[in-house]
Amino acid sequence: MIDKAYLDSLTELLGKNTVNQIRLEYVQDSTLKLEQLLKAWEERDFETLKQVSHSLKSASLNMAAKQFAQQCEIIEKSAGKGDETPIKTTIKSVSDVHKETLMALSGYFSMLK
Repeated sequence: MIDKAYLDSLTELLGKNTVNQIRLEYVQDSTLKLEQLLKAWEERDFETLKQVSHSLKSASLNMAAKQFAQQCEIIEKSAGKGDETPIKTTIKSVSDVHKETLMALSGYFSMLK
């Protein structure tokens, strides 16, 4: 779900308080963006889907959330082509993967304290 080795390196480099603050900001931002993503899908707004999924992908990679980032990348690339089929498949589980990712990040940081 998350890349713990990457988070370990980031924590060593920036300190656990800084990385935890980044995590808290990621939780807020990704939750809002996920809502935007789902709304864009309902409206079949491919440009917004592409932009929001790109932003989510980038932020998720920075937060070591590889699986969620991979889903966002599928949506981003498919939206760029206007291809609904991969989006339909991915969008069904994107909220659950996001939730699991946030739980994994929370668990990681609770172990650091």
